[in-house]
Amino acid sequence: MKGFLPMRLIVSLLLVFCFAFPAFAEVVPVTLYEAPLQVTLTFTGDCTLGNTPLLRGRDASFEAFVEKNGLEYPFANVKSLFEEDDLTIINLESVFHDSEEGVAKNKTYTFRAPTSYAQMLPTSSIEACYLGNNHVYDYGLPGYQSTIQALDAQNVKWFGSTEFDNVTYIYEKGNAKIGFVSIYISWWWQEGMGAEMKETIRRLKEEEGCQVVIACLHGGVEYDNHHDKNQERMADQFLKNGADIVVGNHPHVIQGLRTENGKTTLWSLGNFSFGGNKEVKSIRTFIARFTLSFSEDGSYLGHQLNIIPAHMSGTRDYNNYQPVLVTDETEAAKILAAIQYDVKKMKLKPWQAGIGALQEFVPAPNP
Repeated sequence: MKGFLPMRLIVSLLLVFCFAFPAFAEVVPVTLYEAPLQVTLTFTGDCTLGNTPLLRGRDASFEAFVEKNGLEYPFANVKSLFEEDDLTIINLESVFHDSEEGVAKNKTYTFRAPTSYAQMLPTSSIEACYLGNNHVYDYGLPGYQSTIQALDAQNVKWFGSTEFDNVTYIYEKGNAKIGFVSIYISWWWQEGMGAEMKETIRRLKEEEGCQVVIACLHGGVEYDNHHDKNQERMADQFLKNGADIVVGNHPHVIQGLRTENGKTTLWSLGNFSFGGNKEVKSIRTFIARFTLSFSEDGSYLGHQLNIIPAHMSGTRDYNNYQPVLVTDETEAAKILAAIQYDVKKMKLKPWQAGIGALQEFVPAPNP
């Protein structure tokens, strides 16, 4: 047909162009996959919304900053982002408890805040948290019970397998149902816990009708920039038993991710609003936003991850306990490089101002 180049020539020219300008493919923006029904979930790194007895009463403590600035203070810079989604989920790595009753005397770090601080979650548009971590029993059973009572009073959903409970959470939107589980890696290795988690995921899918199950893994080596074999083994078991996405925390620094067979694992998101230390070892973190896509009848189509670079503190010299989104291209690239450092088989898509680093859509695995 006149006026049009032959297809073979067009392909050849495109190949020449791409090889001549290798960065061209990287700057082509990824767009959000469109589907009849979508659920947007936001995950953050470790949130310690309290401090140690050593810091209690000191001007540099988390509680001092909150008492001075109000309960909205820790998440003030990200609240508008949290308001955009369907569900924001944090790892709550502290207890809400009004006394020293039950404090673990053999632990180096115990994190506690008054029960009134639970109000900062709904105030900041945080709808859910998971408790499968190594600090939920910092104040023993009294602190654990006080925490879940404080969360229930604020209508904040919680989930997590602990020594006493195996609590799941199901979120529903239209015909979509998403189940959540979480567990601390030390409890995972206890006799019978793997089988119990397998049964939990089976029940969520087969009896409760969840099309998607998200497992929150709490494990790894603290301050190690690479995930380890134990994290892999645990995530592999989650995925083998029916989980679709695994979100990891605990190392306190950024680690990488993997996407295989239609499923994504995030090894560590780093710290977020972290009241555990007044010093800052690394302020770099990221927010993980998943958009899950479904057909009108609720069939799961797949997911898409947006990596949103952030700093756990608005200052570098000390921890002000107030995360802030990164808006500088150079710094965003460094955070993505920190993630890429622990990624083996894929090249991350770049950051786009005002959007984040939106990755390619991952189709659901074939049944």
